[in-house]
Amino acid sequence: MTDNPNTPLQNLWQSQPVESIHMSIEEIRKRAGKFERKITRRNIREYVSSLIAATLFGWFFVRTHDVFLRIAYVLFIAGLAWVVVQLRRKASSKTLPLAMEAAASLQYFRAELERQRDAVQNVWSWYLAPLVPGFIVMTLGYWHSMPYPKGLIASAIVDVCVAALFYGIWRLNLRAARCLQRKIDELYAAEKS
Repeated sequence: MTDNPNTPLQNLWQSQPVESIHMSIEEIRKRAGKFERKITRRNIREYVSSLIAATLFGWFFVRTHDVFLRIAYVLFIAGLAWVVVQLRRKASSKTLPLAMEAAASLQYFRAELERQRDAVQNVWSWYLAPLVPGFIVMTLGYWHSMPYPKGLIASAIVDVCVAALFYGIWRLNLRAARCLQRKIDELYAAEKS
């Protein structure tokens, strides 16, 4: 194997000069403001969804008498709380300071895009993984609370649906990370010009 996994065509493509892009301070502020509003709306949706889900799990907790399911619902609520805290910590929106000049504004906006990209790239560790213990215990609860074939079928259906949902969320976040990377590359090109 070689140290450089890139093919000659890939090296040629990557060595092409990047078209210079010129951005005014107004354009940077406009883009940063639009991005900040988008992130704020996304986070509000996540907060509201988590609150609704936690409320439903709380209601399920009160309604069931199965120990496994009660533990699962508590784990779900704790997992959702962790997700909300991490979303606030890792992916909250930040406002571009008004007193910055163009170059500093561009760097600040690029750093914000990189921070958001890193958050969505690592969605498994802080967004999906905290919910896994609840699903595991819920699976055990279905096995415990239902007769043999029915409990196994119910847990299998739920587990397949959850796995598909997690995979879809992961893929959407990878796509978002690629889109953010394109914007970051564009800002690097603007910064160099």
